[in-house]
Amino acid sequence: MADFMRDLPLSWHDQPDESDVTSDWRNAAADVIGRAAVLLETADIGEATREFLATDFARAMRSRRFRAAPDQLDGSPESMRALAQETRTGRTTSVRVLARAVAAYLELARELDAVADLPPRSSGAVALYLAAKAPTPIRAVISGHTLRARDAGWAFGRGPLLEDDAVPLLEFLLGRSERAPAPPAAGPADDSGPSLGPGA
Repeated sequence: MADFMRDLPLSWHDQPDESDVTSDWRNAAADVIGRAAVLLETADIGEATREFLATDFARAMRSRRFRAAPDQLDGSPESMRALAQETRTGRTTSVRVLARAVAAYLELARELDAVADLPPRSSGAVALYLAAKAPTPIRAVISGHTLRARDAGWAFGRGPLLEDDAVPLLEFLLGRSERAPAPPAAGPADDSGPSLGPGA
């Protein structure tokens, strides 16, 4: 079992020790915002484009959670770093806010034609959250299946296995990609991996 799985606030069939389970995702959200700042700072783009993309990221992150700190969303990598710090030291952050940060980060990576890199714990938690609230067309694809991220070590659900790498899975669950997860290629008997909870 991957270490991150024990920290996810999910339902388990064998009821393990949950003393260290938390629903506070502030560190994970801060990490994603920091990764977005790094993407912007290292991208080979002009300053006007950098400011435009930073402003876009800030706009995507705006929610009730961040209305108290509008000055930290002024459209620059520096302000994004400040927002990451405010998030890390601020009040409890829900998985919904983490999902918003991940969605904004993935969109930024796509705009920059950069490789998105997410910790397995964050990608797994957001995938589970998105699967639970997915619109009908997406639910029609994933319902009654186990979803697995081949490159992140997590899986959840019940039923026949559908898999892809974590980022393409998230893009599909976000409704941004028509590339649906697929059954694994034919081969030796496949292990669907650890289950993170009941089907979406």
